[in-house]
Amino acid sequence: MKMARILILARDGTVSDHLDYAYFRMLEEGFDVTIAAPEKRDLRTAIHQASAGEYIYTHERQGYLTPADASFAEIDPAAFDGLLLPGGRGPEYLRNDALCVAIVRHFVESGKPIGAICHGPLLLVAAGVSGRRMTCTDDSAIELVEAGNRFVPARGKAENEPDHVVDGNIVTVRRRPFHYVWIREFLNLLAGRGFKWPVEPAPAAGKRVLVIAGDFTSGGQLLYGMDRMREAGFETTLASPDRKRIETVIDMREEGRDYDFERLGYWAYPDTTLKDVDPARFDGLLLPGWRAAEYLRNMEDCKRIVRHFADSGKPIGGICQAARILIAGGVKGRRMTGCDVIRGEIARSNSYVAAGAEPVVDGNIVTVSGRPHYHVWTKAFLAMMRRD
Repeated sequence: MKMARILILARDGTVSDHLDYAYFRMLEEGFDVTIAAPEKRDLRTAIHQASAGEYIYTHERQGYLTPADASFAEIDPAAFDGLLLPGGRGPEYLRNDALCVAIVRHFVESGKPIGAICHGPLLLVAAGVSGRRMTCTDDSAIELVEAGNRFVPARGKAENEPDHVVDGNIVTVRRRPFHYVWIREFLNLLAGRGFKWPVEPAPAAGKRVLVIAGDFTSGGQLLYGMDRMREAGFETTLASPDRKRIETVIDMREEGRDYDFERLGYWAYPDTTLKDVDPARFDGLLLPGWRAAEYLRNMEDCKRIVRHFADSGKPIGGICQAARILIAGGVKGRRMTGCDVIRGEIARSNSYVAAGAEPVVDGNIVTVSGRPHYHVWTKAFLAMMRRD
């Protein structure tokens, strides 16, 4: 398998979860990935979300601060093998940036793989793409059509309705919840050029992963973990104390800042409650972290679920503060890691490992320190799931 070099184009206003999933998935594949922007600095990404049943997003929040690796002026597109275009409001501005459009045009004309989501196809239109089948967020469809393309409403809901569109070297998807489809199909385009096997190793038929989260769970950890399990082909269930909407958070310590301020992140919608979970029906447990762990560890149903997985030897994957939940569930004498603020709690009944960017695997449990190592967390957990 050849090593691919992947370019991602972004700026302020790019959707945070698009950028996260593209970036960390390329790292998980072992590819060399570069985020390029008008300037080399931290990008103020955005969170766009809609209330249930509404046809456009109705809320915008600040997403993660994400460092750009290079400015457009520093990029030689000929040095890259594939291009990813996340969406949000970023592309509305980037399509007027001549350097950005020139980079996109190189990939269009060279036939190298391109993956675009949401408003990302606006950059393809700016680069002169015409006569293609594409999808995008509904409010941008008119611009695709006016440029001479065919808009495909790929919502993946009705029978036989697609959830992505591939036309030559370009794959497009509409928006969340199809992050995992976007990257899966982009990787398959790369496979055609010798960079990856066409299909991931298939999970055992019917394998199921349980994810536990609540208010104040890290938004980035939760969304990346859920999407990654779906991309890998596992049936994935999100359990929470209640069936209400989950308010996730973004904490500045996740972004490498020393001071501790939170801001509200993404919304997530649980499939079931903790009390209704029969853990025997699941093959693996994934635990995103952050401050939700402080109260989840005190809930008897949460501890009951953790004990089942720990005692049965089924795979458990925890990140950040998730070790607190494991400890409350009776896990002792294991090597574990987590975010720095809980190292003392881990050390009281387990062995704390200052692992940095590495996963800590002890039997059926893998733990990872936190952002920016989402890809390390899911890669190690998936290795366990595929082995068992």
